[in-house]
Formats: sequence, C-alpha cells, structure tokens
Amino acid sequence: GLYSNNNLIGFMQLEQKSLTIYELEKLAVLPAYRHKGYGAILLKFAFQKTAALGAHKITIGMIEENTKLKKWYHYHGFIHTGTKKFAHLPFTVGFMEINL
Repeated sequence: GLYSNNNLIGFMQLEQKSLTIYELEKLAVLPAYRHKGYGAILLKFAFQKTAALGAHKITIGMIEENTKLKKWYHYHGFIHTGTKKFAHLPFTVGFMEINL
C-alpha cells in the first residue's frame, strides 16, 4: 500500500508466476490522488522489489479498451503482447509486459 498522512491512497499486488516472472495486479490509486505520480511510485517499487527477488519480467492484464491506461503503461516501458476475450467478462483483456 501507499500512504499519505496515514491514509491509504494507492495499492498494488505482485504475484509470482515463475522463478523469473511476476504479475502486477490491482495497481490502483484513489481518484483524488491520480495524475500526481503516485502510480509511478508504486510501479517503481514493483520494479525494484521483483528485480531484488530475481525476476526478469513483469506482466500485466488490463481492460484493453482503456487506452489511457494502456498508454500510461507503455510510457513506463511495457509492451503490448496480445489480447484475449473471456466469456465471463464484458471487456477484452489486454496483456503487456516489461523486461527488467
């Protein structure tokens, strides 16, 4: 979690997929704190933490239609690797990754 004045303002989760690959999940920042660099702080922590654990890659899955978020991840070095439509979801899942 990321805190400001003892208030949780952001969160992210890492899940180990293999010895060298982690998946970044649930990266979120409260609306009032968005566009102020807090997401980038969480992302930088994810990069540092996974690299310290021996990872070589971080993957993400996201709503493909969210072009603003996809551009944000691209700006931070992620590349788009594909999409998949799941019957139980009303959107397409886009996949991205970054090599550390």
